[in-house]
Amino acid sequence: MRTPRAPRAAAARARALLLAAAAALAALSGACGGGQTQGEAFDPAWKDDGGAGIAAFQQRFAGRPIPVGADVAVGVVAGPGPHRLVGVPLDGGPAWTFAHPLDARPAVAGSVVVGLGEGELFALDARTGSLLWKRNAGGRLRGAGDDGKTTVVSLVSTTGTTSVVLAVGHDGMVQRQIEDDAEIGVPAVVGRHAFLPWQGRYVTVFDLQTGGEVARAALRHEVSRAFLLGGAVFFGGRNAATRLDEAIGLGAVGRASTARLRARELPGAPVWMTPGTEVLAPTASAVDNARLHARPRASGRPGFDTNRFVATYHQAAVGFDARSGAAAWMHAGEADFLGGAAYAGGFALCDARGGITFLDARGGAVTGRTSLGRPVQACVVQADGLTAAKLAGGAAARGGGAGVRELRGGKAAAGAP
Repeated sequence: MRTPRAPRAAAARARALLLAAAAALAALSGACGGGQTQGEAFDPAWKDDGGAGIAAFQQRFAGRPIPVGADVAVGVVAGPGPHRLVGVPLDGGPAWTFAHPLDARPAVAGSVVVGLGEGELFALDARTGSLLWKRNAGGRLRGAGDDGKTTVVSLVSTTGTTSVVLAVGHDGMVQRQIEDDAEIGVPAVVGRHAFLPWQGRYVTVFDLQTGGEVARAALRHEVSRAFLLGGAVFFGGRNAATRLDEAIGLGAVGRASTARLRARELPGAPVWMTPGTEVLAPTASAVDNARLHARPRASGRPGFDTNRFVATYHQAAVGFDARSGAAAWMHAGEADFLGGAAYAGGFALCDARGGITFLDARGGAVTGRTSLGRPVQACVVQADGLTAAKLAGGAAARGGGAGVRELRGGKAAAGAP
């Protein structure tokens, strides 16, 4: 039976309207900047492939240069008025400040500092404090990753029920936006691939160009952070970090290249990495007064640089043997330690007075100092390419960090506030 002409014409008009609506939505999506992905890459009903997919990806990925991030300490200074971020390069150079409201603690990743406050997301050059880009954004900041060209930011939505991931070029253009119900932790990025930890066990390798999952790593330890360090990619959480190498396919059976800190009872119950799904306040808490700092090896047998980790508790820092757990040395600081990082051969610890103390990993001797120039209420430290040898000849070892520059909207202002 033939369809009457009038109904056929009505159906054609309806199809035309649907196509027009679809085209308009596509144009709107493009105007927002970058493609959008919803719910495709984080399926908990994923069929375990026994590590074959992530192993195959690692073989293709192996040999790709991993950029080295800036060596920098960044502190948060309270008002009056908006917060101020103050930063200083650990290997020498002038300190800088940048004024902006903050709803959460800033993230330092690769070559950038990322912050969010009063609906505005921004990124600064980590060494100079210069503004790279800013854009409107809701929600709260969990963390960020950066490879020198692209910054991937993880946010919890304004409703607190979904995760939002933005991939933003250093030119400020959004390359990809991902929204999902999964709790996505702190990401890392190398080239077109973002590494997105979620559900405390998985890391999705996401192709930012095609908008799909390339591979998935399943790990036996809690994982909520992906990060670049020493030329390698790591997936970590709490007291363990797994390296992306030829053993990554064995992660689901606990045989990947994983560095673990020995469990022991210490004052304040310190952890190495706080959960990457948490939003950290701009002001340090008791969790920041008791922390562990360690540097996993970027190659070779899994373990830690110089076989040391350090535990801080208020003004005390104690170095431990990473294999036996025995105490090796102790250092008494001048104020509560709020943050720190391990570098090759030592530890850089930031205190509430804004001082950064460099300690030799093996013996605990003070090998240098620098300063943020003022007291801080929170501090984040990144030490990627820093080494004890580089520090010995740098300005920080001679007490660098003088000459603070203040920036507002990316423009330097003479003098310090």
